[in-house]
Amino acid sequence: MKKVTKRPMYRLILAAAIICYFCSTPAHAWQGVQKWVFGAETSVSGSPLVAGNILLIGDNNGKLYALDKNSGKALWSFNTGASIKGRPAVIEKTVYFGGTNGTFFALDVNSGTERWRYSPVEVNTPGGSWSSPAAGDGRVYFNSVDGKVYALSGSTGDLLWNYDTGRGLRTAPTYSDGLVFIGAYEGVFHALNAKTGHREWGGGSGGAIGSAAAVSDGVVYFGSWDGTLQAVLIKGVVPQWKFSAGESITTSAAAAGGRLFFGTINGKLVALDKASGKQIWEFAVPGGIHSTPAVHGVIVFFGSDGGNFYGLDSASGREVWKFESGREIMSDPMVVDGVLYFGGFDGKVYAFE
Repeated sequence: MKKVTKRPMYRLILAAAIICYFCSTPAHAWQGVQKWVFGAETSVSGSPLVAGNILLIGDNNGKLYALDKNSGKALWSFNTGASIKGRPAVIEKTVYFGGTNGTFFALDVNSGTERWRYSPVEVNTPGGSWSSPAAGDGRVYFNSVDGKVYALSGSTGDLLWNYDTGRGLRTAPTYSDGLVFIGAYEGVFHALNAKTGHREWGGGSGGAIGSAAAVSDGVVYFGSWDGTLQAVLIKGVVPQWKFSAGESITTSAAAAGGRLFFGTINGKLVALDKASGKQIWEFAVPGGIHSTPAVHGVIVFFGSDGGNFYGLDSASGREVWKFESGREIMSDPMVVDGVLYFGGFDGKVYAFE
């Protein structure tokens, strides 16, 4: 009779726990397999937005592409004639985005038909949009290199208000609960009333603020080129903590699982405890990081200026997946229904699952 070797009970329990974990954790169902790739006409300078079954993303020539999110098939494109940066915004069936030539557009999501366009009326004003717009309460907000924040009616494109920071703006606005948060190059942080444009409160930083603020659980987080990330409780405007990364912070912070993740100019992806601001880990990559991380399950994704795209274990910072494109990846990734989307300077839009 064949001898049967009995395994210790703790090994069986451990094996069962591992199987349950991998079966129940969405991130580990993600295999890193390419689902599709779409070739744009030039480098993809924008970030993806998924609206229903449509993925929207802009390129460096000024084309906004609408792709089928499941197949990557082109549905329509719209040519602005100027580079498109950042991620579009959507209200119901309208997509909003701006170009670096200063014109802001509203298109029908399904057809690409133009609903309206807006250009600042000031003469000789270089009002280019170099970042993502924000949307909320039927309004759309965008920052301009003319130093102003614009609030437009989402339905008509009429100007509702503008706020002049006095310096050029290349960061994106962040809308949250009736406020629009703005970081400026002179190192001043603004919280504006979303309805009126009135400055409710503000604060200072030791360096230029080059990335959009992030809001999570009533706290706003913003980083600056002096390497400081700050956390401020919105209600009552109470500072919570400051963290020094030692080099310029070049992405927004992504909050997930009690942690914050952000990138730096020399290529560090840093993870902090969200409550205390204490560093948990950091992961160094060749080139800088201008791709704001996205978290899916237990994996944090981001691209690098060195041309690589990474997936790290969010708890430990251990590399679990890597893709080499050969060109800069400054696109902010997005994960929808277990599929990862991002664009690159190699002229491709990628979908991995």
